[in-house]
Amino acid sequence: MTIRSIITASILFIGLFSFANAQGTNTTGEFTISSTPSAVLGANSSNYNSVIDQNANITWEVFVPKTYNPSEPAGIMVFAGAPQQVRPPMGWLSVMEDSNLIWVAARKSDNGASIHQRELLAMMSVPLIEERYNINKDRIYITGEGRISGMAAMDYPEIFKGAIYLGQKVWSDDAADKIAKLINNRYVFVTNRNHMPPRSVRYAHSKYEDAGVKNTKLLHIKTGLRFSRPKLAESIAYLDNPGSVD
Repeated sequence: MTIRSIITASILFIGLFSFANAQGTNTTGEFTISSTPSAVLGANSSNYNSVIDQNANITWEVFVPKTYNPSEPAGIMVFAGAPQQVRPPMGWLSVMEDSNLIWVAARKSDNGASIHQRELLAMMSVPLIEERYNINKDRIYITGEGRISGMAAMDYPEIFKGAIYLGQKVWSDDAADKIAKLINNRYVFVTNRNHMPPRSVRYAHSKYEDAGVKNTKLLHIKTGLRFSRPKLAESIAYLDNPGSVD
């Protein structure tokens, strides 16, 4: 089996029991969760030893809205490619609160880790949260470092139903072979460029549209300005309901 098929099988297995096994935790706000691939992915974790040791201790930074209510399932926003001491950009957590999204990022998942490790850590973030909270599976999104978020969104479209692309190299060399599976998902491409060099976010947006992906939004921010709280809120609104946002 390929790494992708093994990981997908594990995620689907965990997903079948995530609601029944949810711990009913009331923990909200900012905190960390430490776990291992073995604990998160179960018996199949040994298949990933070439990527990461199954007993490796991984810490995730987590934010759960204070208004979290199990009867109103939350979404998940995975932040991919985070450094050792990851902090969400200014204003992001208030948007997570307003949007009923749980923010999660694995430490040690920046350039010091391999590409496949970073992708796996992003993927593991989903069952890690699903085991503890009641989750709306149609609102599981990914953002962060462009290359890793692009890889994860393409490799696991059945899990990540949307993405906010912020960096370069979103469109990978093998993307054309995968894109048909994410035709109905939702994507926001954030750029400050008016031209379209290869590997840019604008280039990736063009490739998605050419492939027939139905729900894409190109969001332009002025050069020198950061991706602000209002722009993040606008992006999430599009992912939640692309037909209602221009």
